[in-house]
Amino acid sequence: MRLLLRFRDTNSLVKYLREELDKLSIAKNQLEKGLKAGILVDIVEIKNGDLIVSRDRITEFNYVLTEINSRIDMINALLEELQSRLGEDNYTGLVLLELIDGVPQRVLLSQPLMLG
Repeated sequence: MRLLLRFRDTNSLVKYLREELDKLSIAKNQLEKGLKAGILVDIVEIKNGDLIVSRDRITEFNYVLTEINSRIDMINALLEELQSRLGEDNYTGLVLLELIDGVPQRVLLSQPLMLG
């Protein structure tokens, strides 16, 4: 699913991306602790209107850590590109963040942007 988030300026976008990085870093740290300890987790799924609860070792969820790392890398790449192109200046205009399946993919900026 493709989604566009609109921001009023580039500083708002950068703030949002940094907050997402913070959340992902916390999730990554907690997951890594759980993986080392090999704890059990309860899995709650809703399928066809039925509630299914099961228990499994967290080590079965290494793919989640890979997904988190991928999202962190993508956000860092976007932040680095914004920094290299715009510097520390704040620009106003149409600032869009494109998400595909919840993963930030690219930033769309209107032309001309106004230095704000």
